[in-house]
Amino acid sequence: MPKVWAAVLLGIFLLPQPAWAITLEQVPNPRRQYGGWVSDTANILSSSTENELNRLITQLEQRTGAEMAVVTVPNTQGYATPKAFTTQLFNYWGIGKAGRNNGVLFLVSVGDRRIEIETGRGLTTLLPDSQVQQIIDQQILPRFRAGDFDGGTLAGVRQLASALQGQQASTSLSPATVPQAVGAGSLAAAQSSLEGILLLLGIIILGVGWQRSRLPVYLKAERGTRRAIPLTRRTQEAAALSSLQSDPIRLFLYSGSLCLGLFLMSASGNWLVLTLPLLAAVVTDGTLCQKRGIPFQPVVCQSCGRPMRPIQAQVLDTCLSPGDRLAKSRGRASYYGWFCPSCQGAAVVVRENAFYRHLYCPRCQALTLDLTTQVLREATYSSSGLKLEILSCPICGYRSEREVVIPELSDTDTDSDFGGDSGGDSDFGGGSSSGGGAGGSW
Repeated sequence: MPKVWAAVLLGIFLLPQPAWAITLEQVPNPRRQYGGWVSDTANILSSSTENELNRLITQLEQRTGAEMAVVTVPNTQGYATPKAFTTQLFNYWGIGKAGRNNGVLFLVSVGDRRIEIETGRGLTTLLPDSQVQQIIDQQILPRFRAGDFDGGTLAGVRQLASALQGQQASTSLSPATVPQAVGAGSLAAAQSSLEGILLLLGIIILGVGWQRSRLPVYLKAERGTRRAIPLTRRTQEAAALSSLQSDPIRLFLYSGSLCLGLFLMSASGNWLVLTLPLLAAVVTDGTLCQKRGIPFQPVVCQSCGRPMRPIQAQVLDTCLSPGDRLAKSRGRASYYGWFCPSCQGAAVVVRENAFYRHLYCPRCQALTLDLTTQVLREATYSSSGLKLEILSCPICGYRSEREVVIPELSDTDTDSDFGGDSGGDSDFGGGSSSGGGAGGSW
């Protein structure tokens, strides 16, 4: 008998086990986690898509006050339906402003192959369920069925944002939308003309960009220099090295590639070919920028007029000051150097990370300032608070302090206004939903 029970237990453990069910508490709240609107727990969205979604929804919230959350989950096991899970998560977080109930939850359940869009009670007129269903059927599901989760999610959010801002949602041209008076021959001629314009425009733009990229950038080669010239700071010395030199060339590169991609898509009828020229542009730009810093234009010595050679990263470290080496190790900037064989001198430039450009030390001019904050007095509902911001440089010992007023607390700052019907913990505005919206399967 013991052997029989052992065999039974072993068989149970060897059976395929269902995926663990996810609960409301296990879904990361993006507002509380990083101040955004996207929680990709199923890991199906690229980082660039998440950034664009956060940008679109932030813009929507600033213009209309409406809130939208985009959530992906592996499954909704443990709940009656994906719709039930979506409604409960909507109310648990309290998406939308309290009293206005103008929230939207865009939820994707990968295991259920289901998309659910939940709307707040205050959006029944501006965003009726029939319009939500139309957006799902026309914009989202076709892309999801092709495996394009990024494209489907972006298209759906764009259409929802347009509707919430009172704009007419754009839909792809279909035979039903073409006036009957327009014949097949007219459409073919118009499409042929459009393709010719796109091809010609792409070639012209890329040609202008190529001509622009032939203009040299002049650097002053110095022996034993440890100064790094910033590419983004507007100083007299760096005027000739402004990042604006490469930015117009990038604009020509990507604009021309987009025109060629649209031409290929129109000619072939396959939207996937649109990405080929853009992908080539991204690879070209990224490879050259990572290697040289000034990716397109040739670098010439200001003294002798001869071409300069890029300096390898290992050798470049010896040309950097201690402050620049510290900034590089902290990931605050990237450094690039060129060597002039004729003058036996070097020139070093720095491209700062956009998040740290304001942390230059006024004394040693290194990108090494550290910002720390101390709360001196907590803010209350009746009085403002006070905090101390300290800027310090570990290289030269510079230190600066300033006091900053913390605004008084308001009712919207409390958890009592968040969380909707379920009383959950969130940083949304406290809206609720009674189950409005629509869904679909792919």
